[in-house]
Amino acid sequence: MSEMNSMNSVEPMSSMEPVPAWKKGKQEVITQQFLLFMGAALGFGILYTFCMYQNPNGITYPVMIVSVYGVLFWMLKRLSIEWKRGSWFLASAAVLLGIAACRTADSLLIMMIKTAEFLLAVIFVMHQFYDDREWSIGKYLSSMAVYLCCVIAAAVYPFFQGKEFFRKANLKKYKTVSKVALGLAAALPILLAAGLLLGQADAVFGAIVVHWLEKILNVWTILIMIVMTAFGTFGVYCLICGACMDQISGEEKMVRTHEPVTAVTCMSAIALLYLFFCGIQVIYLFLGKGSLPEGVTYSSYARQGFFQLLFVAVMNLVMVLMNLKFFRKSRLLNGVLTVICGCTYVMIASAAYRMILYVREYHLTYLRVLVLWFLLLLACLMAGVVILIYKNRFPLFSWCLVLISVFFVGFSFMRPERVIAEYNVNHVKEWSDSDFQYMTQVLSADAVPVVLKVLEDDAVLERFYSGGKKKFLAEYYDWAVSRNYQVRSSDFRTWNLSFEKAEQSFRNCLLYTSPSPRDRSV
Repeated sequence: MSEMNSMNSVEPMSSMEPVPAWKKGKQEVITQQFLLFMGAALGFGILYTFCMYQNPNGITYPVMIVSVYGVLFWMLKRLSIEWKRGSWFLASAAVLLGIAACRTADSLLIMMIKTAEFLLAVIFVMHQFYDDREWSIGKYLSSMAVYLCCVIAAAVYPFFQGKEFFRKANLKKYKTVSKVALGLAAALPILLAAGLLLGQADAVFGAIVVHWLEKILNVWTILIMIVMTAFGTFGVYCLICGACMDQISGEEKMVRTHEPVTAVTCMSAIALLYLFFCGIQVIYLFLGKGSLPEGVTYSSYARQGFFQLLFVAVMNLVMVLMNLKFFRKSRLLNGVLTVICGCTYVMIASAAYRMILYVREYHLTYLRVLVLWFLLLLACLMAGVVILIYKNRFPLFSWCLVLISVFFVGFSFMRPERVIAEYNVNHVKEWSDSDFQYMTQVLSADAVPVVLKVLEDDAVLERFYSGGKKKFLAEYYDWAVSRNYQVRSSDFRTWNLSFEKAEQSFRNCLLYTSPSPRDRSV
């Protein structure tokens, strides 16, 4: 009896012991299938290294993106999480951006694409794990911050989960795995010896083998590849483990509790100011009527205040959203906010008109393209805000996500530097020194085919470069293509459409005789 009592007294104590986070819910499923999840993550890590090593925007970049969502899809299926309808849009947008990356040589655009890819992956996982249909923009941003903290914290989970798995697993089941590893180790010296012999038998095969051996069998190269593989492996693994922590509340607290009188008073005063300002824009800027202050011309008047207008337009967007979030429903408040939204559209039109005048006089630059693109996007985003004023359950975050994704995919495929070159070539009547330097020393290989067409006229080039056309083309080639693009027949991974078109343009230039990197490698 005493033994029974002691056993009964022990059981409650053991049951009250805290359960580690990595053993709860879906984390326990991952722990039980640790080899499968870690194997899939490791496979992605190896593929990530193969695709991305010294290759920021090659043809393998979209392959890496497809593999990310393929691994995530497989992991979600193992966790019995259904693929949601909206996830197809996120995955498709990510793949399209991946394709756009290997079509451009624009370093700024590539950086923006990679940032967008990361955000899309984060939103994709959150959308799969949580019911986010009615989340506001603020709720989504705060949840993303919490989720990213969970992803970082989950970096230690593979070690705990692996230890727990092997502690309980029957290791006899995994003898086949050890035998496969032993076979691969035995094959390695044979592969090296046979590869060297076959390399001596065939010159092309030998060049490929020597290139890869020199590139890979290097201490720093091996170290970098190990780090990249670990990053890819732990990255995709922790994306899932961080979401499995379930640290984000699915419901959003109702905070529309404040009286709308204060908001109506404040917004009415601001709306009156905006109406007066918009009236001036219509009369003086759009219609060109009325008398301006002494010494001010219409051209100088139109070029003033663009960035101030842009800032006020964005401020209005935030201000309207804050009123809709914290103040109770009111028809009067809705009406005032609608007036502010209407005035914001006038400000956006005014800012766009001023920027168009800038472009007509000073031509296109990257910043001006970005600004015009953003103004069009902002006008579409404001439409969602207007709908939210009268339909409070409108999914504004989804509206913004879809619009931003579609606009940015279009912007990426547009290749802005090529658009800039084409516009400036067609609209600049006579190039200045700054125009020549901007087109040939600032714009990337995206603009090369357009620039070379203009420089076929020797008279144009002689005005800006005295060293001769052949020397200029060689220097231009080295700057725009050679220093960033070293494709070899043995390294197909780095193939890029923009660089290939630039190379082809140089080849087609009759006076250009220097060999391309591809020619030098043969």
